[in-house]
Amino acid sequence: MNYQPQETENSIVVSTGAKSAAVCIRGWQLPWKGLAPMALLAVMMPLALGEAAYAAPPAAQPADVIQSQDASVDGIVAELTQCQRSEGVLTIKVRFRNNSDKPGHLVFTNWNASGQDNPKFYVTAGNKKYFMLADSDGTVLSTNSTGNGVDANVAPGKTFLWWAKYPAPPADVKKINFMMPVASPFDDVPITDK
Repeated sequence: MNYQPQETENSIVVSTGAKSAAVCIRGWQLPWKGLAPMALLAVMMPLALGEAAYAAPPAAQPADVIQSQDASVDGIVAELTQCQRSEGVLTIKVRFRNNSDKPGHLVFTNWNASGQDNPKFYVTAGNKKYFMLADSDGTVLSTNSTGNGVDANVAPGKTFLWWAKYPAPPADVKKINFMMPVASPFDDVPITDK
């Protein structure tokens, strides 16, 4: 039997005959006893293993994440990245990460609400609630500081950072709970002192 190599682009053709065996890779004929078994194995092994050979490993949680919760929008995760007490002020930062393949839209405060939504973002420690601080002009020290509402369009694979400053609980308080209307509650969040 004679072997006739096939001219193919990006393919491997295996042919066995009565007298010899060969592999043709992009028109090159290789002897069966040479590299052919390894080339065949490289092609066939992933097919035999199925999707597991091609599956990406699960995404690791970034090192700066203290706690994660589901956001109110499918595919978006709320990652609390900072809960720091310094000079009587507690700073909270939450990163919203879109893990889906669709854009997500988060509404933090409603348009023309004039700060009415801000009390929904609060810290609890012991039996006390702490609301966002404001400067001498009454501007809230937060992403929510605009009076026209705050929303975020988060593209697939992208993030949006939300932050706010609160009165710090006493030094003997080591953990807080944080509530916001766009995510599940963050409970027992450790405070880092600076």
